[in-house]
Amino acid sequence: MRVLSFTTAFPNAARPQHGLFVLERLRHCARHAALHVLAPRPFFPWPAMQAVPREATQAGLPVSHPTFRYVPRFGKWSDGACLYASSLATARRLHRAAPFDLIDAHFAYPDGFAAVLLGRSLGLPVTITLRGTEPLVAAAGAWRRRAVGFALGGATRIIAVSEPLADFARATLAERPGPAPPVRIIANGVDLGRFAPAPQAEARRALGLPEGRRLVVSVGHLSPRKGFQRVLRAMPALLGATPDLMFAVVGGPGAEGNNATELRRLAAELSLTERVVFAGTQPPERVATWLHAADLFVLASDYEGCPNVVWEAQACGLPVVATRVGEVPRMVPDFAGHLVDAADDLPALTAALAVGLAGGHDRAAIRAWAEGHGWEGVAQRVHEEWAAAIAPRQAPAWVAQQGIAA
Repeated sequence: MRVLSFTTAFPNAARPQHGLFVLERLRHCARHAALHVLAPRPFFPWPAMQAVPREATQAGLPVSHPTFRYVPRFGKWSDGACLYASSLATARRLHRAAPFDLIDAHFAYPDGFAAVLLGRSLGLPVTITLRGTEPLVAAAGAWRRRAVGFALGGATRIIAVSEPLADFARATLAERPGPAPPVRIIANGVDLGRFAPAPQAEARRALGLPEGRRLVVSVGHLSPRKGFQRVLRAMPALLGATPDLMFAVVGGPGAEGNNATELRRLAAELSLTERVVFAGTQPPERVATWLHAADLFVLASDYEGCPNVVWEAQACGLPVVATRVGEVPRMVPDFAGHLVDAADDLPALTAALAVGLAGGHDRAAIRAWAEGHGWEGVAQRVHEEWAAAIAPRQAPAWVAQQGIAA
């Protein structure tokens, strides 16, 4: 089976931490199928994007980076069509050189929208994975909602990384005429080798942190949605019972912006400057070190799909405090942490953090739970969906090329 994986969320030379969750799934899926990644690079910011080669290799995967040309600011409604037009020539060239059996797209818009058009141009089935932003995109206006509906209706099969996203897909498809493609939930996974329990003292020495303090860690790009500001506002109330408390924010700017200035200002207003570490963007192995150093992990988001970092924290044996969003309620059982119903419920978040900091969690049990959610199992289930998507067609291209009877 030969698969063209199509995504704008993928690491490159200019943004090495962008879309690592897509890379992780694909590098494990590559054990089941021959993959080529088509990851268009935006033309802006131009100097940085110039550093991204048109052809590259990531984790052993061949990657093509055509330039995604679009209309900035006022032309967001045209992103799907622009992405298709920017990618068609490269997709055709790759398909002529070694025919594909399937297009595998990530996010419904603009990626899935463009992938459906590419599938029609190349005569290929398309699978689309919904990863979390689709309901927000659909809520941005009637045109965006129709574009998301077009993408989902044009897919052969749909994968959702969370139950709420699967419900969204089914509701969107119900608004369209004709048969709907199957929707399957396949949550994200975790690299159980990289994220594993390790001595806390060694991790703190490696990071230059004091060993005798209580440390809460949160990981994610710096945007209001991730809720770092909520944890900061909870800290003053926690200091009475935990006077040695520290909070580390691990992450940098992302596609949703950068609220670092606002977070630093809030920390200063709350007299927390000496207690808060802004670690910036970190590679995965360094994220693991921060998790090893922590006593508790927190993710106070107001919206998520299936946040990999929750699995990563649990794989390190860390208890988790998180808001009840996306797939999180199914990721964090009672013994592994504490969930908050509403992101802006500051008393509930404060209480959950206090309980989490009190300790008493069975870290071995938390690690054992995470061990059942490695990327290899995810890849196997994704491969099943790919096989089902191409099953109604004739023999796959790789069979015909090798002269094997179907």
